Amino acid sequence: MMMKWMKYLAVALLLSLLTGCTGDNLEKMVPADATGVVSIDVPRILKNAGMLDDDRIVIPPSLREVVDNNDTSPLCVMLSDLPQMGLDVDNKAYAFFTTKTFGRVVLAMLTDPDKARKTLSIRVGGDFEKVEGLDCMYVGDNLYVVDGKVLLIGTVNKAMEISRAAKAAKGILSMTATSITENKDVKEVLHNHDAEINAWMQGKGLKAILNKSEVYRELSQKMPLIGIFTESDIDAVTCAIDIEDDGVEMNTKIHAADNSEYAQLLNSVLAKPSDEVLKAIPNSMDYIFTMCVKGDSFIKLKQIQQLLGMFGKLPYIGRIDLASILATVDGPFTIGLARDPHLEGEWNVVIATRSNNPDGVVKQISTFANSMGQAPELYEGEYIYQYDNKMIRIGVIDGILYFKMLDYEQTEGYAYEMKSVRDFFDSALIGVFAQTHNDSVNGYFDFGLEDIFNGKGHFYTSEPKGNATLELLRSLCSIKTGDSFGNEDGDDDGGVSSFMTGAIDKLQPMY
Repeated sequence: MMMKWMKYLAVALLLSLLTGCTGDNLEKMVPADATGVVSIDVPRILKNAGMLDDDRIVIPPSLREVVDNNDTSPLCVMLSDLPQMGLDVDNKAYAFFTTKTFGRVVLAMLTDPDKARKTLSIRVGGDFEKVEGLDCMYVGDNLYVVDGKVLLIGTVNKAMEISRAAKAAKGILSMTATSITENKDVKEVLHNHDAEINAWMQGKGLKAILNKSEVYRELSQKMPLIGIFTESDIDAVTCAIDIEDDGVEMNTKIHAADNSEYAQLLNSVLAKPSDEVLKAIPNSMDYIFTMCVKGDSFIKLKQIQQLLGMFGKLPYIGRIDLASILATVDGPFTIGLARDPHLEGEWNVVIATRSNNPDGVVKQISTFANSMGQAPELYEGEYIYQYDNKMIRIGVIDGILYFKMLDYEQTEGYAYEMKSVRDFFDSALIGVFAQTHNDSVNGYFDFGLEDIFNGKGHFYTSEPKGNATLELLRSLCSIKTGDSFGNEDGDDDGGVSSFMTGAIDKLQPMY
């Protein structure tokens, strides 16, 4: 599910990147009641990525290769269309969110409206027509409008007649409503000249938008813990992304009162970070997630109680006392994921955590497995089970309890040996690290909360003199459509639940 969110975020950013404005007018089209807004400095981004030849957009060969190899990705499709869109690339682009007619609106200036209409018609499979005095095309949930040299793409919150959607678009384009730039705080965010991408999102608006998302609803059902952020009393979230030659820097601020429910909750459950958990995580993991918690407080959260209730209903494995195991966590609870290179849709998984009683947890798991007739092999301090095509290893290293489910004999090193990754996890209360591999260049991304209000993220590459902006686009384009942990088709029988449900049945003793 996390990859789905990353994919949708990439698409949203590129929708905005596809656009640009005689700046002030587009900004003034964003209504004061918008729940969020993003401004993107298109010229700087395209220039940094080497995608401008005078005023003409070009796709560099190294990016074109990745795009052509992933034609199912919406991001790659849009990149392919970019040179033919007739877009003005001299000004900023804007995307904003509302809870009214449109959930999301993208605004752009055009240098060639005819090219834009032709490209959109071919790609979307519709025809433009005059509605409310505007050139409109309404396909699926999206309304495409060309008004003079302005392009508006609006995603409706619910199905409606084209005339109603066009009327709402006309109201935006006419700039008759009060602009969000009347809000000094929002205007300050949008006019941050140190960053190419600036975003402001209202807390309540974020919740309203997410509640309409099927992806979010599924994610919140399987991972209720996300509600700590989305169901809390956060006032707003701001983000600034600065794109430089050698990397990308992201600074995020969560705006909430010191005595807010959000602040009190996180202060009560979060524990001190530590990079030592990486001693059990192979350096080949595509994604590494961590949350540093005080286990005894953590299990009291209603979201965790909900998860424990779901776990307790699982056949066989639901009998294990998971609450007592989680209560021993004292610091990072970390999960590493990597695609199984041999079976499509399968993943290799490693879980590691600092526990105040690691040996007791291992004994509890072993005792439970023995009671189910699944006695393990004990080899070099590890308890070993066979699970399908994978081998499960449970052990302790330097006080770190780990659980490995790999389909190969590990020969690579550990993430602890990667200094930049180690430095990140040593300060992240909650964080994620991801790495991609394109040709001989590796891309690395990390984002984490250093405290409950401030987050920092970085994208960098294994090639210090490489083009970081171009490599970021290549990395985003390399994310496959089906990249999600668990079942590729999104059915409820996939993912962690299916693994836990069938785990006992497939465990075999190693004699």
